[in-house]
Amino acid sequence: MTVKDWLQKAKDEKFAIGAFNVGNLETFKAIAQAAGNKKSPIIIESSPGETKWMDPDNVVDIAKNYSEEFGVPILVNLDHSETLEDCLTGIEAGYDLIHCDASKLSYSENVALTKKVAELAHAKGLTCEGELDHIGGSSEVHTGSAGEEAGKVIKTDPTRAADFVKVTGIDIFAAFVGNIHGLYTGGEKKLDIPLVGQIADATGVFLSLHGSSGIPEDQVQAAIQNGVVKVNLNTEIRQVYKDTLEKVLEDNPDEYAMYKSEQPLIENIRLLVEHKIEVFGSAGKA
Repeated sequence: MTVKDWLQKAKDEKFAIGAFNVGNLETFKAIAQAAGNKKSPIIIESSPGETKWMDPDNVVDIAKNYSEEFGVPILVNLDHSETLEDCLTGIEAGYDLIHCDASKLSYSENVALTKKVAELAHAKGLTCEGELDHIGGSSEVHTGSAGEEAGKVIKTDPTRAADFVKVTGIDIFAAFVGNIHGLYTGGEKKLDIPLVGQIADATGVFLSLHGSSGIPEDQVQAAIQNGVVKVNLNTEIRQVYKDTLEKVLEDNPDEYAMYKSEQPLIENIRLLVEHKIEVFGSAGKA
């Protein structure tokens, strides 16, 4: 099955494919194990920083190796790439999905760059995602209110979204419906679920939900029922990794063979991802 086939299956059957960021081999291994245990298709993705750290060719090759080992589809997405150069890195390395995030540019510049990337991606048989309204925050734990941060940007207008999709030719639209990147200690995120359905109807393309960390699970599931087929998760994975690593180092001060200490990291991330797969409804779909 192609990427579009999987996204269409998700849309038809009302589930979402989890898109999980990887910044190291331990995280990669944990996510792949979770997918294998749950018999779920997944998307492995890397941001520009993660891509440079891991090397794009490595990301593609490791995904292929784990896909074969665990017997599940592992698609590869280039996440939030803001320049043509970064997008070309993913295209040339053989990523399956290319997310061109030109949302910080003017509308006309955003359209021009996203359309160019979509054309280049489609020429290689790849899928392209675009972002109209900049989804704020960052993949970290923040103090302050999630609602206050989300309120800095006007939510996506369905009519503008439809025009953007039409002129750029993208396959996936990153909607801003109250979702922002990161975890916030000053209050949880709140999605505008009716708006999700309106954007889905207006654009007619696949929708992705960025910044899912910290969004109440019932809201994520409601968004999926209204058209979201790809849910991105990063900060919660980073948080589990960091918290577990700190405890492992504290409990094992005399251990220097670090691979012996990393199993708890893999285990805890695996459990998190398995839970998210259940929330997204993709378990058993592979």
